[in-house]
Amino acid sequence: MNYLVIFHTFSGVMALERYMKKNKIECETMPAPRELSVDCGVALRFQSENYMKIISEVSTENIHRVYEVNDSYHLVFEND
Repeated sequence: MNYLVIFHTFSGVMALERYMKKNKIECETMPAPRELSVDCGVALRFQSENYMKIISEVSTENIHRVYEVNDSYHLVFEND
């Protein structure tokens, strides 16, 4: 599955990107789609079988939302 993570802050993007590289998980930092962007305007896209394992191993305070990406965006995690 492909996932897109939307962040509250740019430091959150950097923290998750570091985690991904350390664990040899390919990811791409990109501008957040306009219809999904709320705060920092940067998103991180990755492919995984278990996004919750990844999300649970990093600090989620800067993560705003996680979407499953197919032909559209399906919200799978939201952090208020």
